[in-house]
Amino acid sequence: KMKKFAFYLAVFALAVVGSGLAHAHTTSIGFVSAGTPGSVTFYTGTYGPGHSTFVNEGTLTLTGINGNPYAATTQAFNIAPSGVKPTGLVDGTSNFYWNSSGGSFFFDPSLTTDPQIVSGPVIWWQGVTFAGLAAGDYSFSCGTTCGTTATWNSLPGTTGAGTFTLTAAVVGAPVPEPGTIVLMGTGLLGLALWGRKKQQENS
Repeated sequence: KMKKFAFYLAVFALAVVGSGLAHAHTTSIGFVSAGTPGSVTFYTGTYGPGHSTFVNEGTLTLTGINGNPYAATTQAFNIAPSGVKPTGLVDGTSNFYWNSSGGSFFFDPSLTTDPQIVSGPVIWWQGVTFAGLAAGDYSFSCGTTCGTTATWNSLPGTTGAGTFTLTAAVVGAPVPEPGTIVLMGTGLLGLALWGRKKQQENS
């Protein structure tokens, strides 16, 4: 009987430990231009205790609000998880965090730094790209788990939801390189001079 008890106790202990490792809570969401007009890549981040690698999980739903006609669209995360913060995510501008108060957790777009509310800073990110977006306000939701529990899991009591604004700079065409701007300026100047010369010839 003692052996059986010890066996079941060991199984229970492993289950508890395993379940603890399965929760790498999502504590941030951010976005960057995907490089083509109307395309934006969104990233969720987790502090990731107990994991050395991650896999894509869960979905993100975007819905236009405050006059934005973008219909609710859901897509699965499919950009391979990375342990390097994606370029372009700026805390407080294009990357936002969950916060805590009185034991509850909530999306807090006013934060300008990672509050590290659970077990340290965000260390893993996964992404998904949406197309057909325009500048405006959006609500987002990644569900009550912000993933499917194996490695990405929202903080207890949160809905994994919030709102943010996408600017024209984020959803618009990429900013031209300086060399391109110079060429365009030269071309426009040339057209203006040619037009003036023609006008002088005709008068």
